[in-house]
Amino acid sequence: MKHPLFVRKTALALAVSAGLASFAAQAAETYRTDDVLVTASRVEQKLADVNMSVSVITSEDIAEMSGAKTIADLLESRVPGITVSNDGGQGIDRIKIRGEDAFRTLVMIDGQRISEQKSMSGVPLLIDPSQVERIEVIRGPASVLYGSDAIGGAVNIITKKGGEDAFGATVSAGLDTASSGKELSGSIYGAVGGWKYRFGAAIRDADNIDTPVGEMPHTDFNSKAANVFLSYDIDPDKTIGLSVSHFDLDFMSGAISYAPEDFYVDVPEWKRTRGALFGEFRNLTDNLARLRIDVSQERNTKLMENHVKPAPGAPSIDSFADNTLDTTGFSAQADWTIGDNHYLVTGYELTYDDLEAVSNTDLVPLPTVHVPYKRQDFSGYQMKNSVFASMESTFFDDWILNYGVRYTWVKNDMDVNTKLSYDLPVGSFNYDNSDGKAVFNLGLSYKGIDNLTLRANWSQGYRAPLLQELFIDTSMGGELTYANPDLKPETSDNFEIGARYTNGIVTVDGSIFYSKADDYITTIALSDGVNQYTNMGEAETYGFELDASVKFGNFEPYTVLTLMSREYKENGISSKKSGTPKVTARYGVRYQDEYDSALLRFDAYAISRSATEQWNFSTNTLNDAGCYGGFTTFNVTGGVSFGPKNAYSLDAGLYNITDKLYQTSDAIYEPGRYFAVKLNANF
Repeated sequence: MKHPLFVRKTALALAVSAGLASFAAQAAETYRTDDVLVTASRVEQKLADVNMSVSVITSEDIAEMSGAKTIADLLESRVPGITVSNDGGQGIDRIKIRGEDAFRTLVMIDGQRISEQKSMSGVPLLIDPSQVERIEVIRGPASVLYGSDAIGGAVNIITKKGGEDAFGATVSAGLDTASSGKELSGSIYGAVGGWKYRFGAAIRDADNIDTPVGEMPHTDFNSKAANVFLSYDIDPDKTIGLSVSHFDLDFMSGAISYAPEDFYVDVPEWKRTRGALFGEFRNLTDNLARLRIDVSQERNTKLMENHVKPAPGAPSIDSFADNTLDTTGFSAQADWTIGDNHYLVTGYELTYDDLEAVSNTDLVPLPTVHVPYKRQDFSGYQMKNSVFASMESTFFDDWILNYGVRYTWVKNDMDVNTKLSYDLPVGSFNYDNSDGKAVFNLGLSYKGIDNLTLRANWSQGYRAPLLQELFIDTSMGGELTYANPDLKPETSDNFEIGARYTNGIVTVDGSIFYSKADDYITTIALSDGVNQYTNMGEAETYGFELDASVKFGNFEPYTVLTLMSREYKENGISSKKSGTPKVTARYGVRYQDEYDSALLRFDAYAISRSATEQWNFSTNTLNDAGCYGGFTTFNVTGGVSFGPKNAYSLDAGLYNITDKLYQTSDAIYEPGRYFAVKLNANF
């Protein structure tokens, strides 16, 4: 950070009310928070012991959500502090946490980061829900534990592994009327003589979204996914394994602010292929409790056409991109027990992103307009090396102190070759730079009251600029945006206090937080239609999050609530019209009971969001495209699990019952009233 940070506000909280309890599909009892194990702190812990705001989505939650097309659909409705950016279509979503842009959310699969280096939107969630065992969401900076990008928070998608028996299988099929959507998935899995295995595949297909004002053009998608997992237990304390996954997406995006023929984005190919090896070794010595090594290789290939006609009578701008991003990842983590009261996690991580990209920009000719053509070839890399240490110390039996540090060193290099009019060379350039940054965290928990954990923490966030922002000019979106090789990393400081309480009847997880972020990377207008990336923005965010419920017999009223105020500062201007809704809530009543060995469930709920306003700091006026009204939708879902061990389940939902016209982004309207159904079978 350029200047020292003076803390001007201290957040104090007392979390009260009643909150969300997760329940399993195959049993009638409700999970207690003490029973849920998570790995958010890089070690397996009870959720109540984690000194961060963490939410968990289980495989049962995923199976029961008949209307969820993507992982993001599920997260947004179940996790406080989450909003979703849909890029003007379906099938691809990006996550925003606590008002921060999707660039500032770290996305991981099985603890290994997913990279995106040539994007104006952030890292997408390119994985099919059928492959997911559970999802852990850290709300608030997690850069000490997980590195760059985790300013808003981190999402760790944990995939399904092998089974307990020699052979098992699942089949799932679903339909929804929102876009004539269809999905089908299946897997086989098991465990034989120390070996565990899983093979899975899934397909999804959807037409344009049907809204209360008609069909939204350019919003169709289809995807295909496949995954393989294999592991071997050398002995009870030693496991090695591998996983391979593939995701193939074809989608389009539109925008209500343009006529259908004036704007669309066509992505006929976005493929993610990932392979990973791991080894986990436990109880190696009296002090070395665990050693975990992960190696991964991932390839993302993307073809994209962006068509925009900025104004009547103006030439259309067609931009084409062909990108290949190869990411090599390596991490080694060692967990140490030091005496009876100290647990130390140390590690090293390497991420190497190799980008090969081609960008073409063309002006569709008009009778009196000269038609320039521009082609740029990019070849470069970003390498991140980091070391980290995080300690948990217990004292006086009921107090737990968490403290840690991570140092990250980033090296960037890019060759740029530019041509105009197809064969006229403009020049070739090489850029390179490097930077390093240390971040810290400090937290304290108290567990001296039965069923209650109090927590307070301070944590720093950090994000290194992307290759896109540093070196790659782009005309995607209809305007020219220049890169800036002199960009500095983004940083933030976060203060939080919260509480978790559960007694089997009442469950509460609440927190109040304050965040100050600096050196935001944003764009400034150089002239009409021409922008450049720069470090100008600052943001201060205050918020309250509540995830609560209370059981009355088989009924369970609940709420997932976020209250947030976010002030954005840029170019000497300050505004709280930051594009962040002040209130987001899901609230309703769940019911669960057993009848003749079948498990019945029912959920009637509403989702509300306040109006959104966004300030344009270049013109010092409201951005009309970023302003849209608040809304409330009413929904009802129900399901039944039946058969031996409740191996079969049928879930259905009626969504947006009042056919409300609303939007959650400035791009498109969301679906009107629709019905969805999903059937799951385990063999």
